[in-house]
Amino acid sequence: MAREQHPDATEAEITQVAESLRKAHYSALALKSAAARRAKSEAAKEKKRAEARQQLAQYRPGSAAA
Repeated sequence: MAREQHPDATEAEITQVAESLRKAHYSALALKSAAARRAKSEAAKEKKRAEARQQLAQYRPGSAAA
């Protein structure tokens, strides 16, 4: 890919371009992974909140479950 983008470049330049492309690729993967983790965490938190709201909606004062 580096050679395709820079057909007249020297070997040293190709090496630098390839390294830059590799870093950009892994940076993009890291960003996608972090976004997926955040989405999964938010979904789990929302599920807990929904369960808590449901339990509060069903709560009847004076009927202790002790």
